[in-house]
Order: sequence, then structure tokens, then C-alpha cells
Amino acid sequence: MRIAVVGGGITGLAAAFEVCDEAEVTVYEPARLGGKLLTSEFAGRLVDEGPDAFLTRTPAAVELATAVGLGTDLVAPAAGRTLVHFAGRLHPLPSGLVLGAPTDIRALATSKLLGPLGAARAAWDLVAPATPVGDDETVRDLIAARFGPRVADRLVEPLLGSIHAAPTAHLSARATAPSLLATARSSRSLLAGLRKQAPPATKSNTPVFLAPRSGMSSLIERTVEQLRSGGVSFVSQSVRSVSPPNSRVGPIDVDGEPYDGAVLAVGAPQAARILGKLAPSGLSSVEFTDVAVATVCVSRSNLGLPDDVNGILVSPDSGMLMTACSFGSNKWPHWSSGPDQMVLRISAGRSGDTRAVNLSDEELAETLIADLSAALRRPLTATQWRVSRWPGAFPFYRVGHLRWVDIVQSNLAGILPQVALAGSSYNGAGIPACIASGRSAARQVSAVLSTTSAAP
Repeated sequence: MRIAVVGGGITGLAAAFEVCDEAEVTVYEPARLGGKLLTSEFAGRLVDEGPDAFLTRTPAAVELATAVGLGTDLVAPAAGRTLVHFAGRLHPLPSGLVLGAPTDIRALATSKLLGPLGAARAAWDLVAPATPVGDDETVRDLIAARFGPRVADRLVEPLLGSIHAAPTAHLSARATAPSLLATARSSRSLLAGLRKQAPPATKSNTPVFLAPRSGMSSLIERTVEQLRSGGVSFVSQSVRSVSPPNSRVGPIDVDGEPYDGAVLAVGAPQAARILGKLAPSGLSSVEFTDVAVATVCVSRSNLGLPDDVNGILVSPDSGMLMTACSFGSNKWPHWSSGPDQMVLRISAGRSGDTRAVNLSDEELAETLIADLSAALRRPLTATQWRVSRWPGAFPFYRVGHLRWVDIVQSNLAGILPQVALAGSSYNGAGIPACIASGRSAARQVSAVLSTTSAAP
């Protein structure tokens, strides 16, 4: 059984990992393996340029890291307090939030971020009549209906909107906050429903985030090492087309090479180009947002913030180019390059905002440092900086996205069952979601081929 994996990011590598013991696998990737997972030297330390951690609530990333020998290298962030920049001031995020939705009314009541009226409106969720909730709706509509606009705009928007680089007024709740949507549909009070599901902090010893101490690139390197030792081949070229077999059980054609099946672990528009006339309707229409990260080194004493602060989220109302700032040396002490040096990662990029694209690297770094200086109300000077740009980093999951995914995958299965789609365009943009997507797609292709070969 020969399987082609098109795309050598974490999704494609996970797909290859899933079936390398049972198939002859070839991975096609014209660029660097690993995609957005990249660790490089900065200020004398290895610092991630893309994602610097993965969520643990879904196990796919932890499982892969453990399988490739990184289990003992995984560390949790050392700092856990996040601030929100709103109306020109920094406010601590209240405790007890689930994707920005509150579970602790007392924490809201003492937060200056919402004010008394905002906290009172959020508390009304506990006694308010049930709100009709459909199969899918926007995150903002879901939250504002139960907790009011202040929770939606001052808590959920900076948090979830920043994660997806898109406004929550257009984000699909089913695709980006399924737990909130499911709870809203099953509980009269969203707050009470979330509170029942949240495990007591004293009983949960599992960190929310983990990362390899040696950087996210080590996950790629270890996975590639295992794949090569397992006989997986890597071809440094783009795939132009995938063509159907000449007969019901014949091989498919991948740029002139015969394969029994293939996983297209690339963005939906690229998959549409590869499939050509066979591409399901709408596959090329998925929207993406460009983002950039300026990594800077500044004097720790100039920041004036405690060591337990891991970062700042920025409300879109601020008008800043900066969408968030991660205090890297607080989160990951092994990133510190000296007793008074702090490594920061300042992010830019929201759907519809093209300012970062139109700035040079130097202009972008200067603008983001100026934004952070304004948020902290103190001038900062970077001793070192670098800019990492990630075009098309985040897919925009609009309402109805997952229904569309089901239709696309069903249509492709009816036309070309030996080929499966995987990656962030479909069922999740985080590292665990991409790994799970790749492995699931590989299992799907393997199952189809096994069924076909067993047929008389």
C-alpha cells in the first residue's frame, strides 16, 4: 500500500506517523518541514517564532510528543496571569473564565474591567430565562445574549478574537467554542452550566499548556527522525495535481506517480488547485488571516510588571496594531538571556487589518514596540529584535463552517474516496487539532484502501 502525504507541516507529519507502519509513505513538501512550528536562536536562546505551546485538553499533541521521545522534555508555563488592555488601561483578567466566559461572579464584581453594571448584567444570566440557541451562531451573539455586551467585548473578544485573529461577531461558536455552545444549549444558565463542568483547581494537576523545553521545532525534528527510520520518504517538491484512477481499484496519479491513496495536508485553496475539477464546491473559498510576530529583547526593569504576568491581550477598540504581547521570559524562564533581559513576543494581525503587511520589518517592529510602550505607559527600547511573518496563518471560521466541512468531505469521499483532506482549514487551527486531523485523515485513507483490497 502506497500513500502520498502532500504537505510537510505538523498535520502532514502526523498523517505519515499514523500509517508509516502499515504503508509505504512519501511526504511531499517543497519548503522547510514543520510549517509554522519553528524555533531559532534569539538573544542567545532558542525562541519559537510561531506557536510556543499547545493545549492539553485534547491529547493529540501530548501523545505525539511522548511517542517521539519528548515526554520528559515537556514543561508548563511558569507565569499564569494575563492582562487586558482596554480603554487605555491594563486590567487583570478575572479568574474563573472559560474562553472568556465567566464562572465566578465574585471575580467579575471586583474587576474594574467590567464595572458594576457589566458584572450585574453578567450575573443576570443566573436567573434569566433560557435563550434559544441554534445549531451554530456567532460567538459574540452567544455570549452577549447571556452575559451582556461588556463580557462579550471586554473578555471574550480580546481572548478568543486574539486566538483566531478574527472578530467574534463573525466567528462560528460551533467551530471555535464548541463547549460554550453545547453548554448554552443544555443549560438554562450558561454560567451555572460552565461552573458544573469546571474541575476544581485543587484537584486538577494537568497544566492547560505544555511545550518542549527545546522548542517546538524539536517536535518536528523528532517526528521526522522517527519517520525516516521507519522508511518514510521525503520529496522536496510541490504537488501540482492528483488524478483519479483509470479503474475502480486502480492507483491514483500524484504528479505522474502511482499511489493507492493520498492525504492532502495543505490549506483548502491549495487542495482545490491540486484536485482541479474534482475539488468539491467552495473548497477554494476559505478565508485566511496574515499574522506577524516581533520578538524583542528589552530591559526587564523597564517593564514594571510582576514576574507572574505572562502577557497582554489587546481589545480591538484600542486601534493598536498590537493584538497581544507574550512575556516570553516570564512564561518560559529558559528563554531569559540575562538577569535584566526580557524576551517578548508582540503579535499583529486581525482579519481585515492589512497594516502589518504594508510595513517593512523594521517599521513593524518599531510600531509594535511603540504600542507596547503606550500600553505599559513607559518607553521601551529593544536591544535586539526580529520579525516573523506568517501569511495565511489563521483560517476564518464563519458561522456554518463545520456544516460546510461535512459537505466538502462527503462530496470528496463520493468522488475520490482514496483521498482525504487534513489541516487547519477544516476542524481546528491549534497544534492538537492539526495533529488529530492528520492522523484521522490517514486512518480514513487506510480504511478505504483496506476495504477496497478486501473486496472480491
